[in-house]
Amino acid sequence: MATNVWFYAAILSVSCIVAGLSACGAVDAARAESVASAGSMPYADGLTFAQVNEENRLSTLLVTGMGDTHVQGIDLSRISNHYAQDVFDVVNGLTWDQVERIARAGQGVRSFPKVDLVGVGPRGLAHIAAGTNYPEHGKETGMDEDAFLFPKFSQATGPAGYAETGPGVLLDYEAEVCARFDRPVRTMADFEEAKKGFFLCGDFSDRATLFRGINLKNPYSGDGFPDAKSGPGRFPTSQFLVVPRDWEAFLAQVNFKTYVDGEKRQDVNASDMIKNLRTIVKETLAEGSTRTWSYASGRVPMVQRSTIGTESAVLTGTGDGVVFRAPSPELIGKLMAAPNRKRELEIIDAYVEEEDATRKYLQIGNTVRYTSNYLGWIDTRVVSTGDASGARPQAASQP
Repeated sequence: MATNVWFYAAILSVSCIVAGLSACGAVDAARAESVASAGSMPYADGLTFAQVNEENRLSTLLVTGMGDTHVQGIDLSRISNHYAQDVFDVVNGLTWDQVERIARAGQGVRSFPKVDLVGVGPRGLAHIAAGTNYPEHGKETGMDEDAFLFPKFSQATGPAGYAETGPGVLLDYEAEVCARFDRPVRTMADFEEAKKGFFLCGDFSDRATLFRGINLKNPYSGDGFPDAKSGPGRFPTSQFLVVPRDWEAFLAQVNFKTYVDGEKRQDVNASDMIKNLRTIVKETLAEGSTRTWSYASGRVPMVQRSTIGTESAVLTGTGDGVVFRAPSPELIGKLMAAPNRKRELEIIDAYVEEEDATRKYLQIGNTVRYTSNYLGWIDTRVVSTGDASGARPQAASQP
């Protein structure tokens, strides 16, 4: 726990030194707003789960209340003697009826420091992501004709961690609502029956890699996106997994925000997404194993065996307010007229160099905070490539 306190003190002090005292006030304001909006799901509307490391094992908690620095919860792992990495493994081991009875009884409630909570992301590396799934984000990126899907390959990390950048990297942020399921989803009937868990996630990407890999003739193919958005540290996850009774009604209430060094960049309502979770899953199952995307110099399917496994998450897209903006029509015209790939890359490299020089993308020392009214928060510090080696912090302090 002391390590986590040091980590957050370091984040605050670095951002203050780099950006000046006004940045400190902005960070404090962002954290105050996060405190005011954070809350657990009312029992009548659903259940909220979290996890904490205790006695060298991971306990799954049923969250019953939330204060400024602690959550109140019931240790389901202690009750069931089932300690597992996945929340759903523990909950399904008890059965949902038993969890409901435990929640109603309200016995065995304990207090747990928020700083000790870990991320609730899935175990796997392969995930499903939706691009330009919010109208305003589509407009700002010049891709407002349709939402599209692509695979993302990243290990989920916790609510405190690092994102790496370096020369020639145009590192951008995106806050998203993520979903995962308590069982494998092979059919739409499976989807309807599955318990759906929602959490906050970050989707960091390198716009330079994206621009080099995107299919200019068909940007909605999703090519270029897997390479740009995959890799270590690019999929941080929050500490609360909410399982609502009515997932559509729940998403209509969810708001999420992004702050960079305390400055608000995104303020998004999940109700604005174009393709809802049901549509994303339907399209994934329809094309998951028959369609492929470019990734790591090869072609990959969205999912294996036309199944969305419990080890995978669905990223439902982000709203407007990211750094990237659509390149000028003149630049696109030059690229479309390029006689060969070599000339295309020369034009792209010049564009990336110009964008990098503006320093408008995330820089070393920046701190990125994602926050939501129900799903928790994520703090990420931007570091130089190679500086985030070793164990990544998994806990996050209260804003």
